[in-house]
Amino acid sequence: MRSPAFIALAALPLLLSSCYITNEGFHYLGLLSKGRPIDTVLADPSTSTATRTLLLNAEAIEAFGQQKLGERPTRNFRKIVQIQGDTLVHVVQACASLSFDRYLWSYPLVGKLPYRGYFDIQGAEKEAARIRAQGYDAIVRDADAFSTLGWLSDPLWSFMADYDEADLADLILHESMHATAFRGGSDDWNEGIATFVGRQGSLLWLELKYGKDSKQVTDAIDARKDAETFSAFLRETARQLQLVYSSKASDGEKRKAKAEIIATRAALYTADYNKLFLGDRYKKVAMDKINNAWLDLYRLYEGESALYKEWYEKIDHADLKAFIVDMTRLAKAKAAPLAAMQARLKNNDPTGTGSTSTSS
Repeated sequence: MRSPAFIALAALPLLLSSCYITNEGFHYLGLLSKGRPIDTVLADPSTSTATRTLLLNAEAIEAFGQQKLGERPTRNFRKIVQIQGDTLVHVVQACASLSFDRYLWSYPLVGKLPYRGYFDIQGAEKEAARIRAQGYDAIVRDADAFSTLGWLSDPLWSFMADYDEADLADLILHESMHATAFRGGSDDWNEGIATFVGRQGSLLWLELKYGKDSKQVTDAIDARKDAETFSAFLRETARQLQLVYSSKASDGEKRKAKAEIIATRAALYTADYNKLFLGDRYKKVAMDKINNAWLDLYRLYEGESALYKEWYEKIDHADLKAFIVDMTRLAKAKAAPLAAMQARLKNNDPTGTGSTSTSS
């Protein structure tokens, strides 16, 4: 099942794992070798208007992220690679079938991560089948971009010319955040802060370029509201399932209850869609086909969205640059960043210097 919106991926593991590197890492390096410098493409009179717009917007958005938000300068987005189709990589994720215990793949340098990417769909499907044979729920999803966390120069991809400006800004600022603040072993936090910065930063970008009351900003706000509504619906489904999984019922009873909850939630989703959502972006989602792995995907990227918003507003006074400074500090601190954020907000510690200090 393809996610209804692009989901970015921190995918240094593509380059790091034994024979896996032979099939995937070398493939990626081969793609990178085909990249053309942006200046060269812009100077080429045969370059299409859509591609030219992509390159100019990407350059301006990246500069905005660095100069206005304080994201770390990288060598990213200096080239564009022409590829067929609108998908860069196929990603496998998995979860226990009767709990939300996440399946993790082990990699050198970065440790364990909750996904594995493949450039060919056959490899991804084979890995998903291997995981399912062990009793896990698994999915194969498409990802449009990923970050190598500054290890390599990540390019733009030709299909991005079809993105609207809000999604492009979201993606670039999201990926740049991975290169700015990343904490090994804190997958939810890494993706959560990048998702928050991508969404909030893209709105600030559009406001700067078009004005706060512009149609571009209004449309982006509506899209964000729908994204939050969709995530909230999935979180509630996961909450109901978690009550079943943590009960003393037998596995058979849990599986039956799981199927009933998913069916009931799917029927509700269809019946109430027009009441819940402003647009049609999520209308075709097959909610009756979801499983724990699919739900956990949104737990990974969206699970603590309220926490990041609360920190942004209460601690950083709606200053995204200050938020990024704080997240960069948290990534380097001894305490687990997510727990440190929760503790500071709970204790209303304005300095972060209490017993749950987040300073390094």
